[in-house]
Amino acid sequence: MRRSVANHLNDIAKDHPALVATWVETHLQQASRERQALLRHASRSLIKAGHADMLQAWGLGHALRGAAALDLQPTELTLGESLRFTLALRSTAKVPQRLAVDYAVHHVKADGSTRPKVFKGWQLELPPRAQVTLGKQHAIKPITTRRYHAGAHALAVHFNGQEVARAALVLHLPD
Repeated sequence: MRRSVANHLNDIAKDHPALVATWVETHLQQASRERQALLRHASRSLIKAGHADMLQAWGLGHALRGAAALDLQPTELTLGESLRFTLALRSTAKVPQRLAVDYAVHHVKADGSTRPKVFKGWQLELPPRAQVTLGKQHAIKPITTRRYHAGAHALAVHFNGQEVARAALVLHLPD
């Protein structure tokens, strides 16, 4: 039943994001671990969308203090192959930083424009003046909910809802 309420709150957030962000922030205070998990589930769409108030409620409202370098391999691939990327982070902060690191694949649409699809990456606390390398593999394979088009796609990395790095890639369709 509680999970259903969290799903409904997530749906309501699509039309009334500020209302749900305020509600979650109010109920997050003094919440048990179980309730925090449900509130996180209710917050998922707004967090992925980079909604500033929701990110602030979860302590993720600050930009990265430091630098990020994105390496993408391969930069040309054929539908069905996987994309590998690494992200080198370097903190210049004197205090730890809480980061929600997501990535968006900007897919080419039929008209040639691109549209991002955001994927969850990592939640981490970056120590002061630390260097961390993160890696991920993302399959670019046929699925029933997306039609792929050849052309110039992109991969963008977001920290706490803000884009910090982007790399181009070219997708080819098999003959």
